[in-house]
Amino acid sequence: MRKFRLKYFFLSILSGLLIALSFPKINAFYLAWIAFIPLIYCSLRNCVRNSLIYGFISGMVCSAFSLYWIFSVLEYNTNSYIQSFAASGILWAYLSLYFSLWSGIISFSRRHFHPVLSSLFGACAWVTLEFIRTYFLTGFGWNSLGYSQSSFVHIIQIADIAGVYGVSFVIVFINMLLYYWLQDSKNKRYLVLSAALFFAVILYGSVRIGKYNPTYGEKISVGVVQPNIDQYKKWNDSYIDYILQTLGNNAEYFKDKNIDLLIYPETALPGYLQNDLKLQNTVNDISSFSKLTLIGSPGFYNELIYNSIFAVKQDGTILNSHNKNHLVVFGEYIPFRKILAKYFGVLNSLGDFSKGQAMQIFRYNNLAVGATICSENFFPDLSRKLVVNGSKILTNHTNDAWFFDSFAPYQHFVMNIFRAIENRKNLIVSANTGISAVIDSSGNVLTKTKINENLSFISDAYQNEDITIYDRIGDGFSYLCSAFTLFIIILVFVL
Repeated sequence: MRKFRLKYFFLSILSGLLIALSFPKINAFYLAWIAFIPLIYCSLRNCVRNSLIYGFISGMVCSAFSLYWIFSVLEYNTNSYIQSFAASGILWAYLSLYFSLWSGIISFSRRHFHPVLSSLFGACAWVTLEFIRTYFLTGFGWNSLGYSQSSFVHIIQIADIAGVYGVSFVIVFINMLLYYWLQDSKNKRYLVLSAALFFAVILYGSVRIGKYNPTYGEKISVGVVQPNIDQYKKWNDSYIDYILQTLGNNAEYFKDKNIDLLIYPETALPGYLQNDLKLQNTVNDISSFSKLTLIGSPGFYNELIYNSIFAVKQDGTILNSHNKNHLVVFGEYIPFRKILAKYFGVLNSLGDFSKGQAMQIFRYNNLAVGATICSENFFPDLSRKLVVNGSKILTNHTNDAWFFDSFAPYQHFVMNIFRAIENRKNLIVSANTGISAVIDSSGNVLTKTKINENLSFISDAYQNEDITIYDRIGDGFSYLCSAFTLFIIILVFVL
Protein backbone atom coordinates (compact mmCIF):
# COMPACT_ATOMS: atom_id res chain seq x y z
CA MET A 1 0.00 0.00 0.00
CA ARG A 2 2.83 2.44 0.88
CA LYS A 3 4.57 1.75 -2.44
CA PHE A 4 1.29 2.20 -4.28
CA ARG A 5 0.72 5.61 -2.68
CA LEU A 6 4.33 6.60 -3.27
CA LYS A 7 3.76 6.10 -6.99
CA TYR A 8 0.98 8.70 -6.97
CA PHE A 9 3.10 11.05 -4.90
CA PHE A 10 5.93 11.00 -7.46
CA LEU A 11 3.53 11.27 -10.40
CA SER A 12 1.94 14.39 -8.92
CA ILE A 13 5.41 15.89 -8.44
CA LEU A 14 6.21 15.05 -12.06
CA SER A 15 3.14 16.91 -13.33
CA GLY A 16 3.97 19.99 -11.29
CA LEU A 17 7.54 19.99 -12.52
CA LEU A 18 6.60 19.54 -16.20
CA ILE A 19 4.08 22.36 -16.02
CA ALA A 20 6.63 24.66 -14.36
CA LEU A 21 9.26 23.88 -17.00
CA SER A 22 6.87 24.91 -19.77
CA PHE A 23 6.88 28.57 -18.65
CA PRO A 24 9.54 31.19 -19.38
CA LYS A 25 12.46 31.54 -18.73
CA ILE A 26 13.03 27.81 -19.36
CA ASN A 27 10.23 27.92 -21.92
CA ALA A 28 9.94 24.19 -22.69
CA PHE A 29 6.42 24.96 -23.95
CA TYR A 30 5.95 21.56 -25.60
CA LEU A 31 5.93 19.87 -22.18
CA ALA A 32 2.57 21.48 -21.35
CA TRP A 33 0.87 19.21 -23.90
CA ILE A 34 1.63 16.11 -21.80
CA ALA A 35 2.30 17.64 -18.37
CA PHE A 36 -1.15 16.96 -16.91
CA ILE A 37 -1.27 13.27 -17.80
CA PRO A 38 0.42 12.05 -14.58
CA LEU A 39 -1.90 14.17 -12.42
CA ILE A 40 -4.95 13.03 -14.39
CA TYR A 41 -3.86 9.45 -13.76
CA CYS A 42 -3.63 10.16 -10.02
CA SER A 43 -6.99 11.94 -9.97
CA LEU A 44 -9.01 9.38 -11.91
CA ARG A 45 -7.62 6.43 -9.96
CA ASN A 46 -8.18 7.81 -6.47
CA CYS A 47 -10.99 9.04 -4.27
CA VAL A 48 -11.72 12.75 -4.10
CA ARG A 49 -9.87 13.22 -0.80
CA ASN A 50 -6.64 11.70 -2.10
CA SER A 51 -6.99 13.52 -5.42
CA LEU A 52 -7.17 16.83 -3.58
CA ILE A 53 -3.86 15.98 -1.91
CA TYR A 54 -2.14 14.94 -5.14
CA GLY A 55 -3.39 18.08 -6.89
CA PHE A 56 -2.05 20.21 -4.06
CA ILE A 57 1.36 18.53 -4.36
CA SER A 58 1.46 19.25 -8.12
CA GLY A 59 0.47 22.84 -7.53
CA MET A 60 3.03 23.36 -4.79
CA VAL A 61 5.85 21.99 -6.94
CA CYS A 62 4.77 24.08 -9.92
CA SER A 63 4.32 27.28 -7.91
CA ALA A 64 7.49 27.01 -5.84
CA PHE A 65 9.61 26.18 -8.89
CA SER A 66 8.22 28.69 -11.38
CA LEU A 67 7.51 31.48 -8.86
CA TYR A 68 10.58 31.04 -6.64
CA TRP A 69 11.46 34.68 -7.28
CA ILE A 70 8.63 35.89 -5.04
CA PHE A 71 10.88 35.13 -2.09
CA SER A 72 13.59 37.46 -3.42
CA VAL A 73 11.15 40.31 -4.02
CA LEU A 74 9.70 40.01 -0.52
CA GLU A 75 13.13 39.70 1.07
CA TYR A 76 14.18 42.95 -0.65
CA ASN A 77 11.08 44.68 0.73
CA THR A 78 11.12 43.24 4.25
CA ASN A 79 14.82 42.47 4.81
CA SER A 80 13.68 39.33 6.66
CA TYR A 81 14.25 35.78 5.46
CA ILE A 82 11.68 34.36 7.88
CA GLN A 83 8.88 36.73 6.90
CA SER A 84 9.70 36.36 3.20
CA PHE A 85 9.70 32.59 3.31
CA ALA A 86 6.46 32.52 5.28
CA ALA A 87 4.71 34.93 2.90
CA SER A 88 6.03 33.12 -0.18
CA GLY A 89 4.90 29.78 1.20
CA ILE A 90 1.42 31.12 1.87
CA LEU A 91 1.13 32.40 -1.71
CA TRP A 92 2.45 29.16 -3.21
CA ALA A 93 0.02 27.18 -1.07
CA TYR A 94 -2.86 29.44 -2.11
CA LEU A 95 -2.07 28.91 -5.80
CA SER A 96 -1.77 25.17 -5.17
CA LEU A 97 -5.37 25.10 -3.99
CA TYR A 98 -6.51 25.65 -7.58
CA PHE A 99 -4.62 22.54 -8.72
CA SER A 100 -6.08 20.69 -5.76
CA LEU A 101 -9.65 21.72 -6.56
CA TRP A 102 -9.25 20.79 -10.22
CA SER A 103 -7.86 17.36 -9.33
CA GLY A 104 -10.69 16.80 -6.86
CA ILE A 105 -13.35 17.93 -9.34
CA ILE A 106 -12.33 15.54 -12.10
CA SER A 107 -12.01 12.71 -9.56
CA PHE A 108 -15.52 13.55 -8.30
CA SER A 109 -17.00 13.13 -11.79
CA ARG A 110 -14.82 10.27 -13.01
CA ARG A 111 -17.43 7.50 -13.17
CA HIS A 112 -20.29 9.44 -14.68
CA PHE A 113 -19.36 10.51 -18.20
CA HIS A 114 -17.95 9.37 -21.52
CA PRO A 115 -14.21 10.16 -21.86
CA VAL A 116 -14.84 12.92 -24.43
CA LEU A 117 -17.36 14.65 -22.17
CA SER A 118 -15.05 14.08 -19.21
CA SER A 119 -12.21 15.73 -21.17
CA LEU A 120 -14.42 18.67 -22.05
CA PHE A 121 -15.43 19.01 -18.43
CA GLY A 122 -11.81 18.87 -17.24
CA ALA A 123 -10.80 21.63 -19.66
CA CYS A 124 -13.76 23.83 -18.70
CA ALA A 125 -13.10 23.30 -14.99
CA TRP A 126 -9.47 24.34 -15.44
CA VAL A 127 -10.47 27.53 -17.29
CA THR A 128 -13.03 28.33 -14.59
CA LEU A 129 -10.46 28.05 -11.82
CA GLU A 130 -7.84 29.95 -13.80
CA PHE A 131 -10.31 32.76 -14.46
CA ILE A 132 -11.25 32.95 -10.79
CA ARG A 133 -7.59 33.03 -9.79
CA THR A 134 -6.97 35.99 -12.13
CA TYR A 135 -9.50 38.20 -10.34
CA PHE A 136 -10.22 36.78 -6.87
CA LEU A 137 -8.61 38.57 -3.88
CA THR A 138 -7.15 41.34 -6.09
CA GLY A 139 -6.13 38.68 -8.61
CA PHE A 140 -3.01 36.77 -9.60
CA GLY A 141 -2.98 36.14 -13.34
CA TRP A 142 0.69 35.18 -13.42
CA ASN A 143 1.48 31.93 -15.27
CA SER A 144 -1.97 31.11 -16.55
CA LEU A 145 -1.40 27.92 -18.50
CA GLY A 146 -1.89 29.54 -21.91
CA TYR A 147 1.10 31.83 -21.31
CA SER A 148 3.37 28.79 -21.57
CA GLN A 149 2.71 28.81 -25.34
CA SER A 150 3.93 32.34 -26.03
CA SER A 151 6.60 30.97 -28.40
CA PHE A 152 4.10 28.76 -30.25
CA VAL A 153 2.67 31.60 -32.30
CA HIS A 154 0.33 29.54 -34.50
CA ILE A 155 -1.43 27.96 -31.52
CA ILE A 156 -2.07 31.17 -29.60
CA GLN A 157 -3.92 33.01 -32.38
CA ILE A 158 -7.24 31.72 -30.96
CA ALA A 159 -6.75 34.31 -28.21
CA ASP A 160 -8.52 36.82 -30.48
CA ILE A 161 -11.69 34.80 -29.78
CA ALA A 162 -11.30 33.23 -26.34
CA GLY A 163 -8.37 35.11 -24.81
CA VAL A 164 -5.48 33.37 -23.09
CA TYR A 165 -8.03 31.08 -21.41
CA GLY A 166 -8.87 29.55 -24.78
CA VAL A 167 -5.28 28.38 -25.14
CA SER A 168 -5.40 26.91 -21.62
CA PHE A 169 -8.60 25.09 -22.58
CA VAL A 170 -7.03 23.43 -25.63
CA ILE A 171 -3.96 22.30 -23.66
CA VAL A 172 -5.98 20.65 -20.88
CA PHE A 173 -8.53 19.14 -23.29
CA ILE A 174 -5.75 17.48 -25.30
CA ASN A 175 -4.00 16.27 -22.13
CA MET A 176 -7.24 14.60 -21.04
CA LEU A 177 -7.79 12.98 -24.44
CA LEU A 178 -4.20 11.70 -24.54
CA TYR A 179 -4.67 10.17 -21.10
CA TYR A 180 -7.73 8.25 -22.27
CA TRP A 181 -5.86 7.11 -25.39
CA LEU A 182 -2.95 5.83 -23.27
CA GLN A 183 -5.44 3.89 -21.15
CA ASP A 184 -6.85 2.22 -24.26
CA SER A 185 -4.14 2.48 -26.90
CA LYS A 186 -5.94 0.13 -29.27
CA ASN A 187 -8.74 2.66 -29.56
CA LYS A 188 -7.32 5.50 -31.65
CA ARG A 189 -10.38 7.76 -31.53
CA TYR A 190 -9.06 9.89 -28.66
CA LEU A 191 -5.68 10.31 -30.33
CA VAL A 192 -7.38 11.26 -33.62
CA LEU A 193 -9.67 13.74 -31.89
CA SER A 194 -6.79 15.39 -30.04
CA ALA A 195 -4.77 15.62 -33.27
CA ALA A 196 -7.74 17.06 -35.16
CA LEU A 197 -8.25 19.76 -32.54
CA PHE A 198 -4.54 20.56 -32.43
CA PHE A 199 -4.22 21.00 -36.20
CA ALA A 200 -7.51 22.88 -36.50
CA VAL A 201 -6.19 25.47 -34.05
CA ILE A 202 -2.91 25.69 -35.99
CA LEU A 203 -4.83 26.13 -39.26
CA TYR A 204 -6.83 28.98 -37.74
CA GLY A 205 -3.59 30.51 -36.52
CA SER A 206 -2.00 30.32 -39.96
CA VAL A 207 -4.94 32.15 -41.51
CA ARG A 208 -4.90 34.92 -38.90
CA ILE A 209 -1.13 35.39 -39.10
CA GLY A 210 -1.54 35.73 -42.86
CA LYS A 211 -3.88 38.68 -42.34
CA TYR A 212 -2.16 40.35 -39.39
CA ASN A 213 1.32 40.43 -40.88
CA PRO A 214 4.03 42.66 -39.36
CA THR A 215 3.14 45.62 -41.62
CA TYR A 216 -0.64 45.49 -41.19
CA GLY A 217 -2.12 48.93 -40.51
CA GLU A 218 -0.99 52.57 -40.50
CA LYS A 219 2.75 52.98 -40.10
CA ILE A 220 4.24 55.18 -37.35
CA SER A 221 7.74 55.49 -35.91
CA VAL A 222 8.24 54.61 -32.25
CA GLY A 223 11.14 55.25 -29.90
CA VAL A 224 11.61 53.10 -26.79
CA VAL A 225 13.83 53.81 -23.78
CA GLN A 226 15.11 51.24 -21.29
CA PRO A 227 17.18 53.29 -18.80
CA ASN A 228 18.14 50.36 -16.52
CA ILE A 229 18.11 52.24 -13.19
CA ASP A 230 18.92 49.96 -10.24
CA GLN A 231 15.96 49.50 -7.92
CA TYR A 232 17.83 50.72 -4.85
CA LYS A 233 18.52 54.03 -6.65
CA LYS A 234 14.94 54.68 -7.80
CA TRP A 235 13.73 56.51 -4.68
CA ASN A 236 17.02 57.56 -3.17
CA ASP A 237 17.23 61.36 -3.38
CA SER A 238 21.00 61.27 -3.77
CA TYR A 239 20.54 59.65 -7.20
CA ILE A 240 18.03 62.15 -8.66
CA ASP A 241 20.63 63.94 -10.80
CA TYR A 242 22.08 60.62 -11.94
CA ILE A 243 18.64 59.37 -13.02
CA LEU A 244 17.77 62.57 -14.88
CA GLN A 245 21.14 62.55 -16.61
CA THR A 246 20.58 58.93 -17.67
CA LEU A 247 17.15 59.78 -19.09
CA GLY A 248 18.64 62.75 -20.92
CA ASN A 249 21.43 60.65 -22.39
CA ASN A 250 18.91 58.08 -23.57
CA ALA A 251 16.86 60.82 -25.24
CA GLU A 252 19.88 62.09 -27.22
CA TYR A 253 19.60 58.95 -29.35
CA PHE A 254 16.39 60.39 -30.85
CA LYS A 255 17.79 63.83 -31.62
CA ASP A 256 16.84 65.13 -35.12
CA LYS A 257 14.83 61.95 -35.84
CA ASN A 258 11.41 63.55 -35.13
CA ILE A 259 9.64 60.27 -34.37
CA ASP A 260 5.89 59.96 -33.81
CA LEU A 261 5.84 58.34 -30.37
CA LEU A 262 8.48 58.11 -27.63
CA ILE A 263 7.90 55.74 -24.72
CA TYR A 264 9.51 55.68 -21.27
CA PRO A 265 8.88 53.17 -18.47
CA GLU A 266 6.75 53.28 -15.35
CA THR A 267 7.95 55.76 -12.68
CA ALA A 268 10.85 56.80 -14.90
CA LEU A 269 10.95 60.19 -13.18
CA PRO A 270 12.26 60.27 -9.58
CA GLY A 271 9.59 62.55 -8.18
CA TYR A 272 6.37 64.37 -9.07
CA LEU A 273 6.36 65.85 -12.57
CA GLN A 274 3.47 68.21 -11.81
CA ASN A 275 5.32 70.34 -9.24
CA ASP A 276 9.03 69.68 -9.70
CA LEU A 277 10.74 72.26 -11.93
CA LYS A 278 13.85 70.13 -12.41
CA LEU A 279 11.76 67.22 -13.68
CA GLN A 280 9.73 69.52 -15.89
CA ASN A 281 12.88 70.91 -17.51
CA THR A 282 14.11 67.37 -18.19
CA VAL A 283 10.77 66.39 -19.73
CA ASN A 284 10.72 69.55 -21.87
CA ASP A 285 14.09 68.53 -23.31
CA ILE A 286 13.34 64.90 -24.00
CA SER A 287 9.82 65.49 -25.37
CA SER A 288 11.22 67.77 -28.09
CA PHE A 289 12.42 64.72 -30.02
CA SER A 290 8.96 63.23 -30.58
CA LYS A 291 5.46 64.36 -31.54
CA LEU A 292 4.14 62.65 -28.40
CA THR A 293 6.08 61.32 -25.40
CA LEU A 294 4.68 58.95 -22.76
CA ILE A 295 6.60 58.92 -19.49
CA GLY A 296 5.96 57.43 -16.05
CA SER A 297 5.83 59.56 -12.91
CA PRO A 298 3.85 59.57 -9.68
CA GLY A 299 0.91 61.93 -10.07
CA PHE A 300 -1.22 63.68 -7.49
CA TYR A 301 -4.78 64.92 -7.69
CA ASN A 302 -6.99 66.10 -4.82
CA GLU A 303 -4.35 65.01 -2.25
CA LEU A 304 -4.28 61.46 -3.68
CA ILE A 305 -1.14 59.89 -5.18
CA TYR A 306 -1.28 57.79 -8.34
CA ASN A 307 1.07 55.67 -10.40
CA SER A 308 0.70 57.60 -13.65
CA ILE A 309 1.77 57.82 -17.26
CA PHE A 310 1.86 61.38 -18.60
CA ALA A 311 1.41 62.19 -22.29
CA VAL A 312 3.57 65.18 -23.22
CA LYS A 313 3.39 67.07 -26.51
CA GLN A 314 6.46 68.14 -28.45
CA ASP A 315 6.37 71.64 -26.95
CA GLY A 316 6.53 70.17 -23.41
CA THR A 317 2.90 70.70 -22.43
CA ILE A 318 1.07 67.83 -20.74
CA LEU A 319 -1.79 66.49 -22.86
CA ASN A 320 -3.32 64.24 -20.16
CA SER A 321 -2.43 61.26 -17.98
CA HIS A 322 -3.45 57.69 -17.22
CA ASN A 323 -3.61 56.61 -13.57
CA LYS A 324 -3.05 52.93 -12.87
CA ASN A 325 -6.36 51.11 -12.38
CA HIS A 326 -5.16 47.91 -10.71
CA LEU A 327 -2.64 48.19 -7.91
CA VAL A 328 -0.31 45.49 -6.60
CA VAL A 329 -0.90 44.63 -2.96
CA PHE A 330 2.30 45.06 -0.89
CA GLY A 331 3.88 46.63 -3.97
CA GLU A 332 1.83 49.80 -4.43
CA TYR A 333 -0.27 49.83 -1.32
CA ILE A 334 -0.22 48.15 2.08
CA PRO A 335 -3.45 46.76 3.50
CA PHE A 336 -3.79 47.19 7.25
CA ARG A 337 -1.04 49.81 7.03
CA LYS A 338 -0.93 50.61 10.77
CA ILE A 339 0.01 47.01 11.51
CA LEU A 340 2.12 46.05 8.50
CA ALA A 341 3.77 49.28 7.32
CA LYS A 342 6.94 48.84 9.39
CA TYR A 343 7.82 45.74 7.32
CA PHE A 344 7.77 47.57 3.96
CA GLY A 345 10.39 50.29 4.07
CA VAL A 346 10.67 51.07 0.34
CA LEU A 347 6.94 51.60 -0.05
CA ASN A 348 6.77 53.74 3.08
CA SER A 349 9.00 56.33 1.41
CA LEU A 350 6.29 56.95 -1.17
CA GLY A 351 3.06 56.13 0.62
CA ASP A 352 0.19 54.18 -0.84
CA PHE A 353 -0.89 54.81 -4.41
CA SER A 354 -4.58 55.38 -5.08
CA LYS A 355 -6.52 53.47 -7.71
CA GLY A 356 -7.30 55.13 -11.03
CA GLN A 357 -10.90 55.06 -12.18
CA ALA A 358 -10.69 54.91 -15.98
CA MET A 359 -8.50 53.51 -18.76
CA GLN A 360 -7.25 56.69 -20.42
CA ILE A 361 -6.53 56.88 -24.16
CA PHE A 362 -3.96 59.37 -25.47
CA ARG A 363 -5.30 60.95 -28.68
CA TYR A 364 -3.06 63.36 -30.58
CA ASN A 365 -3.04 64.04 -34.33
CA ASN A 366 -3.29 60.57 -35.93
CA LEU A 367 -2.25 58.74 -32.75
CA ALA A 368 -4.66 56.87 -30.46
CA VAL A 369 -2.57 55.15 -27.80
CA GLY A 370 -3.86 52.95 -24.98
CA ALA A 371 -1.38 52.60 -22.11
CA THR A 372 -1.19 49.99 -19.38
CA ILE A 373 1.13 50.30 -16.40
CA CYS A 374 3.07 47.23 -15.27
CA SER A 375 0.64 44.68 -13.78
CA GLU A 376 -2.36 46.10 -15.65
CA ASN A 377 -1.29 43.77 -18.43
CA PHE A 378 -2.19 40.82 -16.14
CA PHE A 379 -5.85 41.57 -16.82
CA PRO A 380 -7.02 41.10 -20.42
CA ASP A 381 -10.17 43.14 -19.91
CA LEU A 382 -8.21 46.34 -19.19
CA SER A 383 -6.46 46.27 -22.57
CA ARG A 384 -9.76 45.30 -24.18
CA LYS A 385 -11.44 48.41 -22.72
CA LEU A 386 -8.75 50.59 -24.30
CA VAL A 387 -9.36 49.09 -27.74
CA VAL A 388 -13.16 49.18 -27.49
CA ASN A 389 -12.87 52.87 -26.59
CA GLY A 390 -10.77 53.66 -29.64
CA SER A 391 -7.12 52.80 -29.06
CA LYS A 392 -5.28 51.92 -32.27
CA ILE A 393 -2.03 50.84 -30.61
CA LEU A 394 -1.15 49.62 -27.10
CA THR A 395 1.78 50.31 -24.79
CA ASN A 396 2.94 48.77 -21.52
CA HIS A 397 5.17 50.73 -19.15
CA THR A 398 6.84 48.68 -16.46
CA ASN A 399 9.65 48.48 -13.93
CA ASP A 400 10.82 44.89 -13.62
CA ALA A 401 13.94 45.82 -11.67
CA TRP A 402 12.03 44.51 -8.62
CA PHE A 403 12.54 41.01 -9.98
CA PHE A 404 16.30 41.15 -10.57
CA ASP A 405 17.66 38.55 -13.00
CA SER A 406 15.03 35.88 -12.32
CA PHE A 407 12.29 34.11 -14.30
CA ALA A 408 9.86 36.93 -13.45
CA PRO A 409 10.70 39.50 -16.16
CA TYR A 410 10.29 36.83 -18.84
CA GLN A 411 7.02 35.58 -17.35
CA HIS A 412 5.72 39.13 -17.10
CA PHE A 413 6.71 40.03 -20.64
CA VAL A 414 4.85 37.21 -22.41
CA MET A 415 1.51 38.52 -21.14
CA ASN A 416 1.98 41.39 -23.58
CA ILE A 417 2.12 38.93 -26.48
CA PHE A 418 -1.39 37.76 -25.62
CA ARG A 419 -2.73 41.30 -25.14
CA ALA A 420 -1.49 42.07 -28.68
CA ILE A 421 -3.25 39.03 -30.18
CA GLU A 422 -6.49 39.36 -28.21
CA ASN A 423 -6.94 42.88 -29.54
CA ARG A 424 -4.96 42.59 -32.82
CA LYS A 425 -2.91 45.63 -31.95
CA ASN A 426 0.78 46.36 -32.05
CA LEU A 427 2.03 46.56 -28.48
CA ILE A 428 5.10 48.51 -27.41
CA VAL A 429 6.80 47.67 -24.11
CA SER A 430 9.13 50.02 -22.24
CA ALA A 431 10.75 48.54 -19.13
CA ASN A 432 13.05 50.33 -16.71
CA THR A 433 14.82 47.05 -16.92
CA GLY A 434 13.27 43.81 -18.03
CA ILE A 435 12.31 43.27 -21.65
CA SER A 436 11.41 46.26 -23.79
CA ALA A 437 9.99 45.32 -27.17
CA VAL A 438 7.81 45.88 -30.20
CA ILE A 439 5.18 43.17 -30.71
CA ASP A 440 3.06 42.97 -33.85
CA SER A 441 -0.65 42.17 -34.07
CA SER A 442 0.02 38.43 -34.39
CA GLY A 443 2.20 38.28 -31.28
CA ASN A 444 5.52 38.18 -33.12
CA VAL A 445 8.26 39.94 -31.14
CA LEU A 446 9.89 42.12 -33.78
CA THR A 447 12.45 43.89 -31.59
CA LYS A 448 13.39 43.32 -27.96
CA THR A 449 16.08 44.17 -25.44
CA LYS A 450 17.95 42.04 -22.97
CA ILE A 451 17.55 42.36 -19.22
CA ASN A 452 19.89 44.78 -17.39
CA GLU A 453 20.97 46.82 -20.39
CA ASN A 454 20.67 50.55 -20.94
CA LEU A 455 19.31 51.01 -24.43
CA SER A 456 17.26 53.25 -26.70
CA PHE A 457 15.92 52.10 -30.05
CA ILE A 458 13.59 53.12 -32.88
CA SER A 459 11.18 50.82 -34.66
CA ASP A 460 8.30 50.99 -37.07
CA ALA A 461 4.93 50.15 -35.57
CA TYR A 462 1.44 50.01 -37.02
CA GLN A 463 -1.93 51.30 -35.85
CA ASN A 464 -5.28 49.81 -36.80
CA GLU A 465 -8.94 50.19 -35.83
CA ASP A 466 -9.90 46.49 -35.97
CA ILE A 467 -12.23 45.06 -33.34
CA THR A 468 -11.82 41.34 -32.62
CA ILE A 469 -14.34 38.79 -31.41
CA TYR A 470 -12.61 38.94 -28.03
CA ASP A 471 -13.07 42.71 -28.00
CA ARG A 472 -16.78 42.23 -28.63
CA ILE A 473 -17.51 39.42 -26.15
CA GLY A 474 -14.74 39.90 -23.60
CA ASP A 475 -14.30 36.87 -21.38
CA GLY A 476 -17.50 35.27 -22.69
CA PHE A 477 -15.66 32.02 -23.37
CA SER A 478 -14.55 31.81 -19.73
CA TYR A 479 -18.09 32.47 -18.52
CA LEU A 480 -19.36 29.73 -20.83
CA CYS A 481 -16.78 27.30 -19.40
CA SER A 482 -17.82 28.28 -15.88
CA ALA A 483 -21.50 27.71 -16.66
CA PHE A 484 -20.75 24.30 -18.18
CA THR A 485 -18.60 23.32 -15.20
CA LEU A 486 -21.35 24.27 -12.77
CA PHE A 487 -23.94 22.38 -14.85
CA ILE A 488 -21.86 19.19 -14.84
CA ILE A 489 -21.22 19.38 -11.10
CA ILE A 490 -24.95 19.76 -10.45
CA LEU A 491 -25.66 16.89 -12.83
CA VAL A 492 -23.26 14.62 -10.97
CA PHE A 493 -25.08 15.37 -7.71
CA VAL A 494 -28.41 14.54 -9.37
CA LEU A 495 -27.07 11.30 -10.83
